Amino acid sequence: MPKHSIRNVPRYFVPYTADCFQNAYGALVSYYNLNTDLILADYLSFMFDAGTGYIGMNFLHKPSRTFEFTKEEMNTSLEYVRFSPAVCYDSAVSSETEAAPDDKINICLYFQDDRDLAYQRLKELIAADIPVVVVVDLYYMSYHRAYGKDHGAHAVVVTGYDEEEGYIELFDKYSLSSSDFDGRIPVEEFKRARSSENFQGAYSKPIRNMWMEVEVDSRFHYNDRRWKAIITESCSRMLGEKDVLGFSCGLGAIDQLRRSLLLKKQELPAEELFPEYRHYYSPAFKIISRSRTRFGVFLKLLEAELPRGLAEEAVFQLEEAAKKWEIISNLSLRLAMTKNLSSIDNVCKQLEAIKDNESRAVDKLLGGLKTGG
Repeated sequence: MPKHSIRNVPRYFVPYTADCFQNAYGALVSYYNLNTDLILADYLSFMFDAGTGYIGMNFLHKPSRTFEFTKEEMNTSLEYVRFSPAVCYDSAVSSETEAAPDDKINICLYFQDDRDLAYQRLKELIAADIPVVVVVDLYYMSYHRAYGKDHGAHAVVVTGYDEEEGYIELFDKYSLSSSDFDGRIPVEEFKRARSSENFQGAYSKPIRNMWMEVEVDSRFHYNDRRWKAIITESCSRMLGEKDVLGFSCGLGAIDQLRRSLLLKKQELPAEELFPEYRHYYSPAFKIISRSRTRFGVFLKLLEAELPRGLAEEAVFQLEEAAKKWEIISNLSLRLAMTKNLSSIDNVCKQLEAIKDNESRAVDKLLGGLKTGG
């Protein structure tokens, strides 16, 4: 088929989405008429690695030289999604994909160093009216402010192609990274962005024509077991009853972070602290803030299923925590700009208050579980 365009793919964006990948998944989940706030609900969690200082929710936010994560690494976050580990694509691999349980959707991750073969698979999917999440390097995307300046992997949604005119139809609505594009780009620009080495200063993180295929079986259905599992697992992680990928989690991990920041203030030269707060902690805290808002949205969906008042009170505490995570993100940036180390004390005071808010939210959720909610 020389050209094809998929109609009515929702241009999804919510301000509490975790990252560009989750935002792109949201567009496809919406396309399949599923509830994004349920399907994309992360577990409520917090992770901390005392050895490196890295933090996260259900996986650590840390530098990596590859997108080829294991099945265990991919499946720490979403109860309604079964991720397959990234594999090199060929037609046999695609046809042998293991089906997800009928109460989960499947997201398969593929890479292929032959960019023409990757492009051929893209066209096959589009021709079958299946939108595709594709990874590109913004350095080569002419619509973005990073064009020709900064390398960075980014997820976009492809909805069409035209071989005769030589263009790809895609949209990128992740405005949290200054993205607001809905249109056409030349095929060659697209292929170059997909096959980039994606240089990250001292190392590269090759994109390798990576893409994601979202599969929803005709048998898919919602059930109470999954949303209850999200709440149960969230409480377990926040209470520190289990590690995730070998790292401590929950309220205790928040306290570990607070103590670590105070210790670093005493032991490290100031010039080593400023870049870490500006380039790592400030954006990482914002992501965690959004995760608290998203979990609150998830609870609001279940208000009729939960004991009276549970969702309202838990959501209030999480909204308060989200505000404070946003505050410490801004304090971290201010610290780097003003070089005023007293901001670290303010960050730590906010972390104490966050722990209190999130502890109250977890207590409320636990009470609901015990009463059969």
